[in-house]
Amino acid sequence: MMHNSIMIRDRLREANQSSLHKERRKAHRFVRALNTHALPREEELKIAGNWLIYSNDSIPGMVEAITDLKEYWLKSGLSLSDDASQMIGIQLRVDIEDGCFTRLVTAERIEIMASTMKGIWAGIVHLQQELSARQAPFLKAGLIECQPSWKIQVSQSPFGSNYLVPDLSETYLSNDAFRMLAHSGINGMIIYGDWLCYVQSSIYPELNCVDYERNIMQLRDAIERAKRYGVQLFYVPVSPKLAMDHPLFVKYPKSRGAQNFSGLSENSPKIFNLCSSDPTTLAFHGEVMANLFKEAPDLGGLILIIGGESYYHCFMRPDKNGLEAHERTNCPGCKAYAPEVVVNGLLAATEEAVHRVKADAWIMAWPYSAFFWSSDPAQLQLLENMPEEVALLSTIEKDEWLQKDGYQKSIWDYSIDFTGPAGNLIQQAEIIKTREMQLVVKTETALGLECIQYPYMPSLQRLAEKWRHVSELNPDGVVQSWMFFGMWGSRAEELGWWASWHPEKTTDEVLVLMASRDFAENASTMIQVWSYLSEAAGHFPYVAHYFTGPEFLGPAHPFFFEDPVPLPIEFTSLLYYLQENEESFSSTVTDIRQTLLLDRFPHAMLKEVFKADEGREVSQLVIAEYEAAVAASEKAYLLIKDIPLPEDPILLQSLQEESLLCELIYRTFVTTAHTYRFLLLKEQLAESPNEAAFAEMKEIVKDELENTRHARHIFQEAPWLDLALRLDGKYPSSIQMIDSKLVMMEQGSTF
Repeated sequence: MMHNSIMIRDRLREANQSSLHKERRKAHRFVRALNTHALPREEELKIAGNWLIYSNDSIPGMVEAITDLKEYWLKSGLSLSDDASQMIGIQLRVDIEDGCFTRLVTAERIEIMASTMKGIWAGIVHLQQELSARQAPFLKAGLIECQPSWKIQVSQSPFGSNYLVPDLSETYLSNDAFRMLAHSGINGMIIYGDWLCYVQSSIYPELNCVDYERNIMQLRDAIERAKRYGVQLFYVPVSPKLAMDHPLFVKYPKSRGAQNFSGLSENSPKIFNLCSSDPTTLAFHGEVMANLFKEAPDLGGLILIIGGESYYHCFMRPDKNGLEAHERTNCPGCKAYAPEVVVNGLLAATEEAVHRVKADAWIMAWPYSAFFWSSDPAQLQLLENMPEEVALLSTIEKDEWLQKDGYQKSIWDYSIDFTGPAGNLIQQAEIIKTREMQLVVKTETALGLECIQYPYMPSLQRLAEKWRHVSELNPDGVVQSWMFFGMWGSRAEELGWWASWHPEKTTDEVLVLMASRDFAENASTMIQVWSYLSEAAGHFPYVAHYFTGPEFLGPAHPFFFEDPVPLPIEFTSLLYYLQENEESFSSTVTDIRQTLLLDRFPHAMLKEVFKADEGREVSQLVIAEYEAAVAASEKAYLLIKDIPLPEDPILLQSLQEESLLCELIYRTFVTTAHTYRFLLLKEQLAESPNEAAFAEMKEIVKDELENTRHARHIFQEAPWLDLALRLDGKYPSSIQMIDSKLVMMEQGSTF
């Protein structure tokens, strides 16, 4: 999951020259004029005539809120006038719980009241959602009091916006990004990166940051700008990893903790994290984190990943070469302790220091991939003694074996297939409930690792089911996405708003509302399209490695009868997440390109993540699953392709975006099925020459060429789907890869 801050900053500077990124940072919402000829329902009032919208403009955020509501009002076909007698008032009231709002509707007056801008934006978005879903200018009359299902709903930043510290200026993280978050019901955004950027220490001055003042100023500014939109920033701090001869370790040898795994390069230095049991080092952690909240008191909280990355301790990623079987770390100071004792000590040192400065700051402990060190699969020993003021953040579906038709699938990371809840989370939630602590659930509201290349997977029935499972856990908060693509403002992400603000509505009710609003008379057809894609998403046979293979490259992925040497550079990339075992601020991963191709049937990985039932053959099960996904996604593609193009430009844009995405999903499944079949035949042919196998391989190549030619237009018409625009790596253009693939395969160089 980790990302390389330096590389993403460079990519972001490039991307910000792209008009697509600039456009997508805006709070795009498809707003159609309301149907004024509709008839009111019981307890509804018609919103007619001229209106005046007013507030106290001196309150930070009110101008932005009023501007947003006015924009919506006019786009919907409603009228505004400075001398209107009908008024919409937006006002703060201290007696309303934070994040909640009260709304009063009469024939002459609409009032939205809340105690903070978080509640004000919730009320404005709720009003707009209600009118848009109703598709008519009617609101429920009288007084309503609304509260969300959970206190915080945290997301990644929108597509094309930065989330990496310290570069949080408006150039890279615009106000439109926060506005877009607010419109999806999100009141928290993740920021991420090295906490060495914020060190001004009296304990370890050797780690002081020369740009500290500038970094703090940018952080404070971003927090204040986000606050105007009812959004808080939640920081995922990445701990130092330093060379063994770093001046700190020379001066204070006890500060040096575990030696980590070796890096990507033969010349990578030996790196060490800070010792997680040394009292001085623990005090240093507390000093730095507490100072963050002193300098930026409106920072929402910390998300401390204490499993396999980010908030380092000496049991997280130690190099275990030369250790005895019972030894869990090579750190001299920590090896005498159980890992749970050390991790809880680190959490306590951080939490106590922060809460002395800001009592209501969220401190979340996230045992993501804690199997690296945990004494039990669900980290129950950790939770039984975890500081009570620390909230548990845990993932809805991770670390589960899912029984499928003929096999078991390892859900080793985020999945769109398995909707949860995972057994470990159920056990964890029980302990948290018993101890009366706070629970925050991590989910993915738009995709899974099986389909990480899309901005969203329109498998809405399946994604809605995942939200139901989140809701059933009754969490205090939700983190609804990690930083894989960037928030898109899609219907998939909108499901989170409905789950929080209208938990009483069924999945069918929500889908009908969204489909009717965005596709009008084609609503029922679109719901069927989403159903077919939900079916297709259930046929991913395993969660593949990050950012590789036909599942990721889609129809740009080639295959060869004889592997080319060297591999064409257009099928390689720089993968930022491989920074994990490099020194802090290292640029090593900028020099080492990685192949994106799957060039062998993945037997080795399947042994780790796939268990065939007795009497079933692994490779045939995998291929059968991908072919089933092809069949289901083809139904979706053919159905949406035949929808007549509407004249309304807003309906047309909605349909075209969804149609291009559906076609890419279908053609990606086709390429994936072709690739796996081809690679298995290639393997068989290498063992025993067979004319029939060779003929079948040539037929697969012929079919794949046709699929690839048909796919090219997708990236021309929807450049937002091109891999070259991603910010989590430096990838070649999808069109460039497709063209190279077509040349090689059409010229017969693969034969």
